[in-house]
Amino acid sequence: MTDPSTPPIDLQRYVDEALAAIGLSIAPEDMPAVVAIFANLARVAAPLMEFPLPADAEPSPVFTAGGMRR
Repeated sequence: MTDPSTPPIDLQRYVDEALAAIGLSIAPEDMPAVVAIFANLARVAAPLMEFPLPADAEPSPVFTAGGMRR
């Protein structure tokens, strides 16, 4: 369930700040497509992000080529 008190994500700002953080630049004419991709990712991820986790949930182990890591 979406929390109505949470403001919507400003995807343009997110993309701008993410690009700055990793030192990447994108041509201005490509920016609308990049923001649209992030909007689609957010739409697809929304049901997963709304899935309630129990308080005692623990992260699963991470697979690495050398074995499992916790």
